[in-house]
Amino acid sequence: MMTFDALGQKQSLKEQLVGTWTLLSWEQKKGDGIKVERYGTSPKGIAFFDAGGRYIITVMRSDRAKYASNALWQGTPDENKETADGTITYFGTYSISEADSSIAIHVEGSSFPNWNGTDQKRFVTIAGEQLTLTVRPSAGNVVDVIWKRAN
Repeated sequence: MMTFDALGQKQSLKEQLVGTWTLLSWEQKKGDGIKVERYGTSPKGIAFFDAGGRYIITVMRSDRAKYASNALWQGTPDENKETADGTITYFGTYSISEADSSIAIHVEGSSFPNWNGTDQKRFVTIAGEQLTLTVRPSAGNVVDVIWKRAN
């Protein structure tokens, strides 16, 4: 679906992407057809893309149990593992490729340290108020992360 501005001109992918998005779903499709909702059936998340080419994305399970201790840095090993396994946050810069409807994201920092300093690609589909970011690794499982424009 094409989006047009007030003058009836087609908006670029970047113009459509810029803004704040809230998470609807995170789904991994395995080669055998099995779907995995790694962050649960009702994940929480937010993505910001600014006009200057910076982004931040955060996704987490909404069903994580509260820590027994109410102190931020006093989780048990199991509580800390559940947080690490149920959360991904990363930020950095991005650039758009209108040619193949993708974004190249440079990860400056991530809760998964192996991503720090890496460049990754996401395919972008925007239909109305819905954004789908798709990861298509050369070897591995396709991941679709679906967002809704925040009001």
